[in-house]
Amino acid sequence: MKEVVTKLKRATTGLANSNKQIIIIGGNEVSVQLAEPLIKTGGDIVVIEEDDHYLKQIQERVDVLALKGKGTDVSLLKEVITDKTNLLIAITDNDYENLLAGIYAKSLGIAKVVVQVKELRNLDYKIQHQDFKLDLVVNPFAKVIKRIKGLIRPGMELEIDNFMDKRVQISKFNISHQSSFAYNNLENLKLPEDSLILAILRKGRVIIPKGRDKIYPGDTVFIICQKGFKGKLAQLVSYHSNDKEKIVLVGGGEINYQLAEHFSKNSVVTIVEEDRRRCEELAENLVDTLILEGRGTDIDLLKEEGVAKSDAFIAAGESDEANMLMANLAKKLGVKNSIAVVKDINYTYLTDLSDIDHIISPSASVVDTILDYFYQGQVGNNTIFEGQVNISEITVKKSTKLANLELPSDLIVALIKRDKSAIIPRGESRLERGDKLVVLSLAAKGDIKEYFK
Repeated sequence: MKEVVTKLKRATTGLANSNKQIIIIGGNEVSVQLAEPLIKTGGDIVVIEEDDHYLKQIQERVDVLALKGKGTDVSLLKEVITDKTNLLIAITDNDYENLLAGIYAKSLGIAKVVVQVKELRNLDYKIQHQDFKLDLVVNPFAKVIKRIKGLIRPGMELEIDNFMDKRVQISKFNISHQSSFAYNNLENLKLPEDSLILAILRKGRVIIPKGRDKIYPGDTVFIICQKGFKGKLAQLVSYHSNDKEKIVLVGGGEINYQLAEHFSKNSVVTIVEEDRRRCEELAENLVDTLILEGRGTDIDLLKEEGVAKSDAFIAAGESDEANMLMANLAKKLGVKNSIAVVKDINYTYLTDLSDIDHIISPSASVVDTILDYFYQGQVGNNTIFEGQVNISEITVKKSTKLANLELPSDLIVALIKRDKSAIIPRGESRLERGDKLVVLSLAAKGDIKEYFK
């Protein structure tokens, strides 16, 4: 302990200019992926890890203060925590250590505490949020399951209710291959009159669209419309068929179990699992799901099960490499949507280099969720999409047509507020002196007032 304290004092001497400190408990790959962007915010990052191998990895890869120890060591926490400490993240592979470290951190006065809980049996949001006062509890598998549900059965859900005016709503659509929007330019879409596509989210990047921009499967499209248009938009965007969709799941773990339980109500679901005992357990609990004993790499089995005609194929077995191989194979056989679930976060970067539609990592989901939470606390209330887009309210100084403003491509007028009216604009819309405009612009755009003089 004396050695750790000495190292801490020596390191912090040269960091006195920083105004905040973040403590990360756990030195795994998730810690590295979190530390890299958090360092850029200008704060001090302290990582506590008891394993020498992980500790060395952290020290070699990121510029943080790495200390050997356990996050449940109260005396170590007391030495590390300063009046600058505003966030503690506990993301070891041990749920109990994470929860205990989080509880200690709250008791020691840290304002924001984030904890990872992997086992569903250890999750109790009511106790962990209300009683223990933990600010964010992240379950990586719940995040993956939610994302896969959205990829398999895309549709519209309310994104921001009453965001800009009580008479309008912003909704989001996940675009599939079957959507009528897929592969279409915006100018060719026949949207209802009182609606407007505000943004397209593509692989984490926000696009403020124009008429010639094309929508692709995998995109998330955000649409503003008048209240009551939700059903009409859902019918327009979503694909409808009388045939039940067919879903093939490889691996009988928790993720595929939850997916089968969800989708078997309205879809034909098959689970392929090579362990006989697990097959028996699945068959006993999932009465509406076909359980097959076999290997997901068995081409004859996949062909026999009609993978080529399946709407979705999810490989979520124990081996990352096998999952990617199976998802790639299923795609080559003709499946519409192939998904590989991998433990190694680095495999997610291979999506663009393979035929697989989506490579999803529970660890990556944890990183994204924690960073979302962190940046929401850092950016002002005038930003959305994790700070990528600014929202501004501009007062119109003289009457003109919207089309006459010659606005740049990375800016869009989302709403016109006039007296008691909320108008969703089009190019030919007329602006009157005194109107309030709600404007969305990419954050890199800077000050946009000059466009509305």
